[in-house]
Amino acid sequence: MSKSVNLPLYHDFLKIFMDNEIINWQAKHFWEKMGLNQRYRAKRCKQLMYVGLRVLLKCQYLEIDEKQSTKKAFSYTETLRLNELRNQYKKQKLENIFLIKETEFINQINDKKNNLTFLESLLSNDKTLEKHLINHKEKLENEIRNMHSNIRLMKDIMS
Repeated sequence: MSKSVNLPLYHDFLKIFMDNEIINWQAKHFWEKMGLNQRYRAKRCKQLMYVGLRVLLKCQYLEIDEKQSTKKAFSYTETLRLNELRNQYKKQKLENIFLIKETEFINQINDKKNNLTFLESLLSNDKTLEKHLINHKEKLENEIRNMHSNIRLMKDIMS
């Protein structure tokens, strides 16, 4: 659902779609989820909501369930296309979060590798320091392994 479609109340509708499954909803259900019961928003936003519902029908994200609808109120149900949108949005959100996290992990790994190199240089100069530094070295190596494991997990989740 691209913003270029000019969907009124885009963010409100998107939040509703991410948090709810739309099955046999009437306009009043959308009002409630958008908080349109509040007086100061009600009239203008309800108009925009109805326009938005028409756009969503036209773009085939929602459909009218003829069997559940009445003369006074349509009953809206989501389509497979809306479910695909929902999955795409969640995947995009995860990709963004994982990209940030992977960058953080890579920076931390580089720091820890630098620390390991430093410890190795100390040990190469004096082997007697090994018993004092071995725990630090093992801890750094474990932390690096754990971060690599987390990066692999994020990549597995995205595939």
